Amino acid sequence: MKFSAPDIAKLKEVIANPRKTVIVSHRNPDGDALGSSLGLKLFLEKKGHEVSYISPNAYTNNLKWIPDTDTIMVYESSLGKKICEAKIKAAEVIFCLDFNAISRLEGLGEAIKESKAFKVMIDHHQQPESFADLTFSNVKYCATCEMVYDIIDDMGEASLVDDKIAECLYVGLVSDSGFFQFNNTTPNTHFVAAALIAKGAKPDYVSEKINNIFRETRLRFFGYCLNDKLKLVNNHPVAYMMISQPEIKKFNLQSGDSEGLVNYPFKIEGIKMTAYFSEEPDRIKISFRSRGDVDVNTFARTYFEGGGHRNAAGGKSSLSLDETEKKFLEALKSIDFSK
Repeated sequence: MKFSAPDIAKLKEVIANPRKTVIVSHRNPDGDALGSSLGLKLFLEKKGHEVSYISPNAYTNNLKWIPDTDTIMVYESSLGKKICEAKIKAAEVIFCLDFNAISRLEGLGEAIKESKAFKVMIDHHQQPESFADLTFSNVKYCATCEMVYDIIDDMGEASLVDDKIAECLYVGLVSDSGFFQFNNTTPNTHFVAAALIAKGAKPDYVSEKINNIFRETRLRFFGYCLNDKLKLVNNHPVAYMMISQPEIKKFNLQSGDSEGLVNYPFKIEGIKMTAYFSEEPDRIKISFRSRGDVDVNTFARTYFEGGGHRNAAGGKSSLSLDETEKKFLEALKSIDFSK
């Protein structure tokens, strides 16, 4: 058993009988948020629960192939708010997946806080808040999808995992482990991957959908960023890119089109930290990645209102691109890259 017996027993009790259930994940849902939420949704529906998966905002087009995405309810849509709030108000159980703080839900967070439903958190990020009635939190897991499978297995219900559930969970597993390249990959990650493949997940299909379905403009944008926008920091093993609104419009970028770009500078020997800055209408959105002991979670929390994992985190800035760049370069002085 991977999780404590009392916690597993409590969860089994909570889902023993069909209930009105809501699943929520963080804003700008990625492969792990979508995969874990949809995989759990399909599992609970097999047990007779009435399940709604509510996302704070729309998922990206490059992930719409994941099974059951057409059932996702979007809070930030013309009619979504009232419908979603009604679902939350009626919910008896709410599962909070792949986030550790209510603030990650932004506007949707208030409705979740006010709900009297029994709340279950399943998450692998650092420093989780204590807002749930039952919490499964373990930073040693590479993905929330990996946790969801182990929780289902601990409950003795792995036989209910079919090919669709397996595919959903496999998506998050490979997304957050970088297809088993990142240092969060563990023996258990491979055990779970093997179990999901045995149940019908197709590694070649998932890899093709995630890695090789680019629009021409997206590929040209990657080339432009690497050729014209990539900067190396003097005296630090750091590379970064800063993209403006006019550049985003020039390449007609869609949501999700920059996914993975932040990892490319690691192909330069010696780089220990990368960053990608994207100018949005109301903020600068930032992605940080690192290697080894460089803690971008603490860096993002300290300087850019963000957080995440030791080697993968996000943040934001209300300053201009130029001012954000200056702040970033100054903040780098706080990192000891000699470790």
